[in-house]
Amino acid sequence: MKHKLSTVIFIFVVMSLVFSLTFSAVSQEKQIVLGTSIITYEHPFYIDVVNGMKKAAEKAGVEMLLDDPKAKLDAQVKALETYITRGVDAIVLFGVDPEGVVPVVEEAVAKGIPVITADMELKTDKVVTFIGSDNYQIGTEVGKWTKDYIEKEMGGKAKIGVLWWAVSVAQQQRTQGFLDQVTQLPGVEIVAQQNVEEGLRENAMTVAENIMTANKDIDILFGGNQTCTMGAVSAVEAAGANVKVVGVDIDTEMVQAIKDGKLFATVAQQPIVLGSTAIETALKKLKGEEIPKRITIPVLLVSLDNLEQATKELEILEY
Repeated sequence: MKHKLSTVIFIFVVMSLVFSLTFSAVSQEKQIVLGTSIITYEHPFYIDVVNGMKKAAEKAGVEMLLDDPKAKLDAQVKALETYITRGVDAIVLFGVDPEGVVPVVEEAVAKGIPVITADMELKTDKVVTFIGSDNYQIGTEVGKWTKDYIEKEMGGKAKIGVLWWAVSVAQQQRTQGFLDQVTQLPGVEIVAQQNVEEGLRENAMTVAENIMTANKDIDILFGGNQTCTMGAVSAVEAAGANVKVVGVDIDTEMVQAIKDGKLFATVAQQPIVLGSTAIETALKKLKGEEIPKRITIPVLLVSLDNLEQATKELEILEY
């Protein structure tokens, strides 16, 4: 009887241990938590980025915390501090400011939390990697297209206005790439380069209206991102002006604008791919895989000439 009781107890202990280990393993899998922070969820580009992140997180079965600081540095710093206190496994960061978030980012790294940055490069070497498009190349691509158009269709002369969100390092680089191309033509004059507050579309429309009012003979407007570009498109349409708009980013509305002849060329990033790659990279780091210091997401110039092929290649209709 004692022998049977001992056997039963032994079996019970073994089964309890197996169950405990199994439950522990499952729990550990479910404990992977990624803290993410974008620049602002009010921007179409970042809505697509978040969609990409969510898809990747769901596919991997991990928990993804999302912070929207609404382009405010103090709000983003506070969110990152919360992630550190909570002890998330990794942070995916679309930084509001390349310098302002550095202290809290380095604090996270010092406490063993790897940080993956995307879209905006930070002024620190402590992060795992930077993931994003080559912003200077983006500007260069649309600048080359614009330069060729001016030479072929406008006799090599044009007056150009620039709309950009000046605090964005990405837009600084894009604008420089654009200007380095178009100003190669002696007949090109940059008549305005104006900041769009908070990068918002309604503000971009106002800026574009002001530029056109001050420069009645302006020929071209360049927008540094989706909202600046489409704000310019809306302003030109409202004024009934004969002004060509070129810019950056792509979505279904911009595709339609190209079809309608309201937007002449844009360089498409891939925000969904950017978002999913950021999450996938964080998980690879947690698995101990080697991560390159820079991961570049390809871009594509889109105009009426290649619109159909480009929308298929970029899967625009899934946005």
